Order: sequence, then C-alpha cells, then structure tokens
Amino acid sequence: MTILRTKKHTKGGIFTMKKKMFAALMAACMTVSVFGSVVTASAADGVTLTLYGNADDLAKPYMQKIISLWEESSGNKIDQQGLDTDNAETIALTKFTTGDIPDLYIHFGNSNLKNFNPEENFVDWSDADWVSDIQDSVLPQATYNDKVIGLPFWEASNSGCFYNTKIFEELGIEQPTTQEEFNAACDTLLENGVQPIYLAAADAWPILYQFALDPVLEEHPEYIEKLNAGEMSYADIPEFTDMCTWFKEAADKGYFGKNFASDTWDYTSEVLGTGEAAMLFCWDTWFDTDYDSESYDYVGDDFGIMPVFMGTCDEGTYEGGNVNLMLVNKNGDNVEAASDFVNFMADPENYNQAFDGVSTAAVFKQETTNVNSAQYDGNKDSVDKLIRASSAQPKIVGFNQQEGGKALLQLMNGDISVEECVKLIDDDRVATLESFAQ
Repeated sequence: MTILRTKKHTKGGIFTMKKKMFAALMAACMTVSVFGSVVTASAADGVTLTLYGNADDLAKPYMQKIISLWEESSGNKIDQQGLDTDNAETIALTKFTTGDIPDLYIHFGNSNLKNFNPEENFVDWSDADWVSDIQDSVLPQATYNDKVIGLPFWEASNSGCFYNTKIFEELGIEQPTTQEEFNAACDTLLENGVQPIYLAAADAWPILYQFALDPVLEEHPEYIEKLNAGEMSYADIPEFTDMCTWFKEAADKGYFGKNFASDTWDYTSEVLGTGEAAMLFCWDTWFDTDYDSESYDYVGDDFGIMPVFMGTCDEGTYEGGNVNLMLVNKNGDNVEAASDFVNFMADPENYNQAFDGVSTAAVFKQETTNVNSAQYDGNKDSVDKLIRASSAQPKIVGFNQQEGGKALLQLMNGDISVEECVKLIDDDRVATLESFAQ
C-alpha cells in the first residue's frame, strides 16, 4: 500500500493555536501577571498567595477550577503570575536564585527540579494522608530523595503502542504479547504493503526512547543513582545497547517506512487515518485532543493500545503520564495558607470537581469524574498490569528526549554505529550532569 502525502495536515496545528489563544484569553481574564508587568491581587480579609507557573499551565481549566473553589471556600486569594511559556524555567530559576521564591510553584517532577534545591525550599509531604491516594505510576514523580515534595495535580495519560485494530483484524494479526510476536506482526504488515510504525524521526522527540528504559530502571533503580553520581555510563547498561540495536534493525527492515528520516509529527493523523501506517508510539489522550477522526477512513476508536516493544522488555511496557507538581515554599510567610491550598486540592470532592469531564488518566485513586480513553478502556487489564512510572525522563539527570532522538536518527540512517550512538547519548547526559555540579 503506497500513499502519497500531498499536503501538510494542519488539525494539530489548529488545536495548538486554539490552546495558545485560550491561554492568552485566560491570562487576560485572571489575576495573572507575566514578569515585567505584575498585577498584584488583593484580599480584603484574607491572605494573598503568590503562585509562579508556566502561563499555559496555569490556564488549564482544571487549574482555574481548583483555584476558584479554594478562593471561594477560604476567602483567600492567589496571585497567579504566569511565566512566559518559552522561558518559564529560566525566569523562575533566576527569581529563585535571587531569593524571590513564591508561596506556590508549579513544576514538572523531573531532574531539572534539582536546580531549585527542593529539600531546602519545598515542604515535605511524605506524611500527608493524601499520599496513599496517588496512583502508583504517578507517585515516583512527586518524590525527590525519597521525600514527597509536591502534589501531582495534572493531566495524565497512558503511553503505549497504538495499533489499527481493523487492519490487524483484516490481516489476521493477534495483538502481540512478546517482542518476538511484535516483530512478527511488523513483518506481516510489511508483506501486505502496510508500513508497520509511523515514527516522526525528523522531529527527534517522537522516537520516545524513554519507553524502552522505564522497565529496566524499575528493575534496577540503582542504575539511576549510579548514573547521577557519575559512577556509571549508558554503555554499562546492556539493555541500552539492546534498545539501540532494535531501532537500527527495525529501520533496516523497513518497520518505520522508507522516509522516517524526513517524517514529522504534523503528518501523524494523516498517516494513521489513511492506513498508510498501522502503529504509533504515543499517549492515549492524543486521540481525544489531536487526532482528526473527521477527515479520514479510520477514526480514533479504530485504534487500540498494546505494550511498547523496543528490544529491552520481552512482555513490553506502558508508561504513565508526566505530571506537574504543586510545590509549597516552606520558608515563606504564608506556608500555612499555602499548605491549606494543597490539602484542599488533594481532597477527592474537590479534585473530582476540577477534573469533571477532563480527558485524562486518573492521577488519584479516588478520581472518578475524569474521562478515560477508549483505548485504555479496551485493554485496561493489560495496561494496569504492565504500566510503569516514567523513570528515565524525570529521574536521570541530563536525560534528553530530543538529543537522544537525534542520535538514534543518525544510527538508523547508518551514519554512526550502535556503540557510537550509545556514547553520543551518554556524552550529552554527562555534560548536563557536570553542569549541575558547577
């Protein structure tokens, strides 16, 4: 099956533009300020808390809902200071360095949080009652040096390999449950003129090689400690080489098609929707937010979810979503009120109001008003059994989805060897790790 892509599909771009327009509208309507033009909120009879966060993140409907609910309940106010989306991390770090630390701060629970000296600056929530309510696949992201330093309050997703159930059925392909079965399914698709996997390798990040590492790191948490201590390299992890080898072999076999090096994310809906490719490494909420079911033969519900197989874990794996944390300045004047806000957010009655109707995997065990994806509902037992917390991206200092993807693209193109690819990715990690030590 050969399909010529004649024009760029723009549905995803329109969706992104709408999100940005919504964020701008919310920023104009809320008591939000971007640094350089601060509008200070005031509370006649209560406390006013200062909140820093990426402006787009603050504009999320569930964030605005929970803030509004707490303000109404407590009589306090939150001065939302939206940081420029493209420079949020840099702006916040500059403020923190000069001692300008807000009462509340929103940040993803990844290794970059180390820059903000979490143990010195943020409240330790390890003994909070709500910790036991956090999903097991999410809790590790809220943990820093074995301490729960923030409340995960965000959209989540189930990442895996999405496959066209109709094409699989037509070709008599059973859902793979092992690496060998997955490779065999790819071979069958190729024999029938269907590209097995759409890999937007030109953009680098969609290669998503962290999916291959999560099960390895779950089994060997000591790898993370040794990598971050400079006592280990990626070359010392056999599965890292196995992953690179699989990508190279898959590319050589044609699993990603002939044009993977120039394929971009913009075409994803079109390639899946026309049936040019049968599978995609992705997250389930994408089918609700970005996939264009109206324009093509195959709609979102025609896709199922199965584990990702990338040469490192025979039974495959799913990855839980990366989530933002609400962090409290433990040295601030308003730590009591700020802590009250976080405890309010963690109350099932309140977060269920905030996430009512939102397409997301549940972050909390008692979260019931969210909307699960059709893909998750269709293969719930498998996802629940094999899902792992995101480990590589949030925990390995210097892990870089973009730069690692670029190195793997060079490998798949035949420009470098497996050993050179492993070293290239590791050198980039080490450079970042050493910058933290300075």
